[in-house]
Amino acid sequence: MSNHYCLGRIDFGVGSSAFWCLDTPGTLVVFLHGFTGAAEATWHNASAYIRRDALFSSADVLFLGYDSVRSRARVISRWVLDLFRKLLAEPAEFSNRYIYYGAQRQPFIYDRVVVVAHSLGGAIMRQVALDLARANDAYADHIQLLLFAPAHKGSNALHNAGGMMVGHGILAALRCGLLYKAPILEDLRPKSDFIRDIEAGTLTRLARGRLRCLVATKITIGQYENIVEPGDFAQDPPFYTVDRRNHTDVCKSDAGYRRVLDDIEECLR
Repeated sequence: MSNHYCLGRIDFGVGSSAFWCLDTPGTLVVFLHGFTGAAEATWHNASAYIRRDALFSSADVLFLGYDSVRSRARVISRWVLDLFRKLLAEPAEFSNRYIYYGAQRQPFIYDRVVVVAHSLGGAIMRQVALDLARANDAYADHIQLLLFAPAHKGSNALHNAGGMMVGHGILAALRCGLLYKAPILEDLRPKSDFIRDIEAGTLTRLARGRLRCLVATKITIGQYENIVEPGDFAQDPPFYTVDRRNHTDVCKSDAGYRRVLDDIEECLR
C-alpha cells in the first residue's frame, strides 16, 4: 500500500513532479538533476522504490526539472531559491494546490529538508544554500545535502569536448558551438567566477558559524568519474567512492545498487 498520492506534476521548470504523503509530513526530500538530466529519469527507479519504502511514509518528495543547457548557473540557482522560499514558507498552501482529492492540509512546517543533487544540481544547490544562509533563513540549519558527482569544483565537460585544442579549426568551432548552445558550461569551468564564488562565499559564511546547509552530509563519486573535478569543497567530509560506477550511473538505483536510497534513508531515521 502506498503512503503517498500518485505522482503528479507541479508548476516548476521542466517535467517537475511530486509525491505528496497522505499524512502530515515531517520531511521534504528534493531531487535535483544535473546537466542534460531529467527530473525523474536521472534517478532511475527511485520513484518506484520510494512509494514502497516505509521510511518515506512521512515525507513529501519532489523531483525538480529545469533547463540545464540554455540557462546560466546563477539564474537557475535563483529560480530554485525562489521555489524553496515559497514552498518552505507555506508548505500546506503550496501542496494543497496539487492535492486534488482527499482532505486539504492544515498549516505545518517541515522538520527537515533532504536535498539529493547530481552534477550541475550539486553546484546549483551550493548557491541556493549559500543564499539561504546569508539571509539567515530559518530553514538554513535544517537542510541536508546528499551530493552525487557534484560539479561544485567545476567540470571537465568542455575540455573533453575539444576545448583544449582551441587552435584546431573543427574543434574550435565545436567549442564555440557548445558555448552558444550551452552557456552554462562556461559557468562550470574549473575556477570560473561561479565556481570560485560559491566556495569562497561558503567559507566566509562558515567562519561566522557552522550551518547544516553549508556542509554536505555525504558526497559520493563513482570510480570512473570523468566529468567533474572530485576535489574537496570548503568544510565537507571526504567524498565516498563507489566501485565500478561512472558520472551518470552513480545516482541511479537498481536491484544491486541502492546508494541513493540508502543515503536518504539514513537521513530519515
